[in-house]
Amino acid sequence: MAEHLTHGWEPELEVGDSLLRRYVHAVGDRVAFMAEVAGGCVERADDVVLGDAGSPAPYDNGAVLLQPPEICDIDDVVQRLDEAVPASRGFVLLSAWTLPDLRRFGLELMGHPPLMFRPAGGDAPATPPGLDIVEVRTHDERATFARALTDGYPMPGGDDGPFGRDDVLAGPLRLYLGMVDGKPVATAGACVAHGLNDVEWVSTMPDARRQGYGEALTWAATFADRSLPSALIASDLGQAIYERMGYVKLLRMTLWWRPPQT
Repeated sequence: MAEHLTHGWEPELEVGDSLLRRYVHAVGDRVAFMAEVAGGCVERADDVVLGDAGSPAPYDNGAVLLQPPEICDIDDVVQRLDEAVPASRGFVLLSAWTLPDLRRFGLELMGHPPLMFRPAGGDAPATPPGLDIVEVRTHDERATFARALTDGYPMPGGDDGPFGRDDVLAGPLRLYLGMVDGKPVATAGACVAHGLNDVEWVSTMPDARRQGYGEALTWAATFADRSLPSALIASDLGQAIYERMGYVKLLRMTLWWRPPQT
């Protein structure tokens, strides 16, 4: 009998086996936490984590593949997700691996954004003049963050999702709000899990762009726990900024989504 050689995605394997495994599980924990905060549905299996927050914003209803498609049954995974999330809501499926064509299940390909990594250490440059960076701690700050993210990303319906709940501040998330003259101009956040700062929710208000505010907020999230490295998924347009910050591209992820059915 041939000896089993570890492939890195066995359910019982330590999460810290590889950087990519740590990131995948950190994102899985994030989507599950946000769904729990919103009173939604969470399903954990060996091959996928689903966090359906019941949100009108599809990004709030996420699924993360935990095993490559040559190991799991991807058709079964997608069918289970489709059954778990009501047709009236959309959801996003994130995979570290290229997936077969899922259009037959009613999903659409969003793209292949790069996963970028930055080791711990270093210092942020000076904050742009007039910008105050606030770590979100209060009800009012949380509500302002939710509105700013909804308008700046933009993410329609975002303020009706998990960020509309005060409990979102009680878990592994660290949220940051950029203010100029008392008005919100940018957001960013991180989920600190599995030895990583999982950087997310970087947004800038349309009339405040090209001022360095988004980068400054990304620095805040990157240093949510200064002892840890950080990872993020970048847009093609944002790569140059993150590379300037010391992030390097590791690979391209795969994003599919199922639009809400009306």
